[in-house]
Amino acid sequence: MESIFFELTIVIFLAAVLSIIFRFLKQPSILAFIITGIIVGPLGPFGFHNQDLMQSLASIGITLLLFMIGLELNIRELKTVGKNALIAGGMQMIFTSAAGFGISYLLGFSILTSVYIGIALAFSSTILIIKLLSDKRDLKSLYGKITVGILLIQDLSAIFILIALSTFNSNIQGINLFDLFTAFLKVVVLFGWVILLSRHVLPRILNVIARSSESLFLFSLAWVFGISALVSSPLIGFSIEIGGLLAGIALASTIESYQIITKVKPLRDFFLTIFFVTL
Repeated sequence: MESIFFELTIVIFLAAVLSIIFRFLKQPSILAFIITGIIVGPLGPFGFHNQDLMQSLASIGITLLLFMIGLELNIRELKTVGKNALIAGGMQMIFTSAAGFGISYLLGFSILTSVYIGIALAFSSTILIIKLLSDKRDLKSLYGKITVGILLIQDLSAIFILIALSTFNSNIQGINLFDLFTAFLKVVVLFGWVILLSRHVLPRILNVIARSSESLFLFSLAWVFGISALVSSPLIGFSIEIGGLLAGIALASTIESYQIITKVKPLRDFFLTIFFVTL
């Protein structure tokens, strides 16, 4: 117990000092957190022994970040940028994957390896981009909404691509269409379920719970962790990022969403700092 307390103290202290320095230099705080991770990581002088616990705390930061992004993405607003995000995201993934595949194949990699490299190059870091948009307070801007939409399309596409690639053998003989259909069905059911809850169930529940700020805070945490655990369970098999985002979208249309954002933000910042350090 004393060990993890000592390690957390070092991490938070270094992150705080470096973030102040980088803020003075007008640089993103993410850089300060990553440099903190380099200092305290395996190459650093401290030799931390609680890496697994740090990774678990980092996962909480990811979940809370996507939860708050979802809280700011009203379903009605998603409809307005959905078409643009779908076209832009789809074209970007196709062209980037094709270019990556072609370059990899010309460099002598096998077809299967070139496919993996091309697909990997098509994806962006959702966490980094959303954090930068949040720091610049551009999530509500048009380009910010389209960017988040593109990232969401990439995350959903990654699920189907990983399922497809996992069914390839070394000779690339086929794809398990049943697994692809099952994944697609899960996505449809999840989003339909979220829309149903956001319109008919959650507003009534929050109207009662919001009378107590402590109850609202605890319910919000229970909701996001519960949905993330469900979505990332073997039963569904999606990532905690999608779970956190869906939990936020479900509450985005409620009157209490702004109160939840205000209450959860300090907790998110703490755990998110640990996530960037673990990078």
